[in-house]
Amino acid sequence: MVRRAKGEGSIRYDNRHDRYIWRLKFLGEDGLKHEKYLTAKTKKGLQEKIKEYQSKKEINISDIKLFEWSRNWLIVIKPTIKISTYDYYDMFLRNYINPNLGEKKVKDLTPIMLQEFFNQMVGEIGKKGRPLSATTINGMRRTLKTCLEYAVKNGVIRMNPAATTKPLKKADKKVIALSKKQVIALLSTASKADYIYTDVKQDFIEDEGKKYLRKCYYYAIALDIATGLRIGELFGLTWDDVDFDKFNIMVRRNLQHRSNGRELGTLKTIRSQRLIQIDEKTINLLKEWREYQNRYAKQYHSIFDNDINLVFTNSWGKMYNHTNFYRRYWRKLVKAAGLPEGFNFHGLRHTHATLLLLAGENIKAVSERLGHSSVSTTLNIYYNLVPNLQKHAADTFAKLDLL
Repeated sequence: MVRRAKGEGSIRYDNRHDRYIWRLKFLGEDGLKHEKYLTAKTKKGLQEKIKEYQSKKEINISDIKLFEWSRNWLIVIKPTIKISTYDYYDMFLRNYINPNLGEKKVKDLTPIMLQEFFNQMVGEIGKKGRPLSATTINGMRRTLKTCLEYAVKNGVIRMNPAATTKPLKKADKKVIALSKKQVIALLSTASKADYIYTDVKQDFIEDEGKKYLRKCYYYAIALDIATGLRIGELFGLTWDDVDFDKFNIMVRRNLQHRSNGRELGTLKTIRSQRLIQIDEKTINLLKEWREYQNRYAKQYHSIFDNDINLVFTNSWGKMYNHTNFYRRYWRKLVKAAGLPEGFNFHGLRHTHATLLLLAGENIKAVSERLGHSSVSTTLNIYYNLVPNLQKHAADTFAKLDLL
């Protein structure tokens, strides 16, 4: 077989039919893969047909622009990937990559051009009004790398120009965890309606639906402090996951906010699926919440429909709304409880881990509760927050009274 350069097709001789065959693979405007065949008795005759075909410019994938290629690429891969992955790629292409590089021809992209683009994005203000982080910019790089790799496989370009670029170094992420005193203040504030009035300029009337939501979030916060669940895992719990007799919770799915709506999805890794033991007081809190939810559901059965048996729902019995929670409840709660500015819900997970480690809990047990892939992950995140781990080890050895 005689092969030509990428994007020019390939020529082979067919012994059975005594003729030369030229084949070209390409991606059509419909986003699907296509093939074009030409045949001739002689190689010269075939080359003339190829030249005529190319001169007519029936297809010219070599001049395709990045925004055209990426649009078709998304169409092709959408049925084959998770909607969360599709949203991830689409967000970076729509918001950052195509507005800056979309008019460039795919064949003209170079590693230096792409590296300069990534470097220049440092400090730029993103769609959320904050400077872009290294994590976000590396997400652009990952998207481009995957998109252009598909161009290589389809013969549009010979090499992937994004493959040899370097990811940006991530800054050390500051982990904020609450002290025991701050946890008590948070729970105390969350248990009362007063914090809802924080920064409210008009009269606020708490009806039964709003009261349900406030109570729901109080019990959710309390459970998260006791378990260290990720927010998606917490709001993805169903009552079937709670074993009141054995005092444990099975974490098996998470709530995901996607372009097609909210859904219960699978966890990121097998290690993330885990059984978490909880104490009696936490079990009693869950019993209190279940009783309240059942009374509410009975009273408002015509509008409350918790058809998937979620532990924490909105006032209609459906999956909680992330935006509503943060704007109307969480931010006010943080301010009213006097917590550090910018403290987010994920900080409750850090708080759970840190308080356990400070109390001398084995780091492997903490790692298993959090669903980390390894103990080293837990150590890397929390070691600096727990400066007395070495002292605890020394005290433990002293108690052995060996010397």
